[in-house]
Amino acid sequence: MCNGQANRVPAAGPARPTIPEVRSHIPAEVSARSLTFGLTVFLATMILYCATVAAALLAPWWPLQVACAISTALFSVTFFVVGHDACHGGLTPYARLNKVLGRIALLPSCTPFVSWEFAHNRVHHSYTNLRGKDYAWAPFSKEEYDRLPRLRRWLEHHYRSVTGFGSYYLIEYWLRHLVFPSRKERQEMQRPVTFALDLALVLAFMAAQIWALYAWCNTLVPSEGFWGPFASFPALLLTVILLPFLAWNGGMGIAIFLHHNHPRAVWYANRQEWDFFSGQVESTVHAQMPWWIDWLSAFIMQHTAHHVNSRIPLYRLAESQRRLERAYTDEIIVEPWRFSTIGKTLRRCKLYDYENHRWLNFKGLPTTEPDATMREFKERGLRRGR
Repeated sequence: MCNGQANRVPAAGPARPTIPEVRSHIPAEVSARSLTFGLTVFLATMILYCATVAAALLAPWWPLQVACAISTALFSVTFFVVGHDACHGGLTPYARLNKVLGRIALLPSCTPFVSWEFAHNRVHHSYTNLRGKDYAWAPFSKEEYDRLPRLRRWLEHHYRSVTGFGSYYLIEYWLRHLVFPSRKERQEMQRPVTFALDLALVLAFMAAQIWALYAWCNTLVPSEGFWGPFASFPALLLTVILLPFLAWNGGMGIAIFLHHNHPRAVWYANRQEWDFFSGQVESTVHAQMPWWIDWLSAFIMQHTAHHVNSRIPLYRLAESQRRLERAYTDEIIVEPWRFSTIGKTLRRCKLYDYENHRWLNFKGLPTTEPDATMREFKERGLRRGR
């Protein structure tokens, strides 16, 4: 059981579903890990990622190089989810193999394995949507926002806009918690040597990419004509390495935002109000994507099942999610994908009123009604204690 996810029930009134009760809706045969499936998914994704990198280098026209670079970013997302699964111990049945495969799969996104394991597994999954613990897209209250320096308020406006997803993940998550975690976070990881080695592995991968690209550019002849391929080192560095990495950050920022920011999603600042069911089931969103996005994202948008049991492998998430939604039809947030979905959520989910449990805009005006479940919970004076 994850830290902080103890079974909790109210002091009075109907008992809330416990962790075993929720997980019982996904039988072992549905969520079983497979060595064959795990290795197949890993190898297929790695081949697709490498193929798009090679295509970006060999394409005969620069627009095709750019298109291949964007494809590299897409398969970086898929490869990352494979590594994310391995980090949870869900890709294959073997712990040591998962650690090896996970480290390899996280390299294209330049993610150190141990710091991701700490930030994601031990923090985010243990305290989902609990303010002060879970920092992944945690909204400020109006009072907290008003106390921020002007630059930080501007950044919050930028982050919660269509153009700000990549900036948020790059600055607030990747840099602050994965590459340069605070001293407190490093102490809580309790694995300083392993973190240093994982960070060195990421830096070595980045250096190897740049050196190999430089060596490749020395073999190329500058192209003639406007549509010819990029051949200079700066142009290819921008196209083949920097563009996919920035696009990856944008995709990751969008995914995390959609997972836990929604007009119906509740955030908590009071530990007495929060429990496993409220964070993992009621406040974790299933964003229903077109089939091709589901495949490219390795089914990670079927997110409730993943939070209920993070060891369910990606190749079992769809069936697991269906079973949970049949069991908790009213509790699970299901958001059918539309192009307008992100914009609508962004407009309504700026700040959060933790007292009345409703979303606000940056002026502090409510954009949603107070959450009915939490209103009843407070009116009855219940407590979700350990």
